[in-house]
Amino acid sequence: MADEIHQQMREDNSTRLRTIVSTLAVIYVVTFLSGFLQDTQYNFVNYVLFALLFIGGVGLMSGTVKSMQTGTTKGFLILTGVSTTLLLIFYIGYEWFRLKGNHDLETSIEALLYRLTMIFWVGAIGSLALIRKRP
Repeated sequence: MADEIHQQMREDNSTRLRTIVSTLAVIYVVTFLSGFLQDTQYNFVNYVLFALLFIGGVGLMSGTVKSMQTGTTKGFLILTGVSTTLLLIFYIGYEWFRLKGNHDLETSIEALLYRLTMIFWVGAIGSLALIRKRP
């Protein structure tokens, strides 16, 4: 009986991690598309979406630590979580320098954001491919 409950908890954790990563991917796509709202009155949508990515990334890292996944899978999950949290931090810096008119730093931080995007997608795809329901 206890083994069945423990097995069910592991499966629920795998499903939960897969759901979080998938949700983060969808939110990221919407965040990328909302970048076109940057110089409009709807720019606040970007802040909300980046905040959701941050919260989801922290939740993903918390769930990863408690999970029973393999080391490689945990690595990809942590990579995904860290990249989403860093996206918010660097986006705030990007907005700060954009609004202050410092275009050199704005451009440098934008390049970092694109690199974080690549890291996020590598982590997300790797996580989704490797998350397993452990026997």
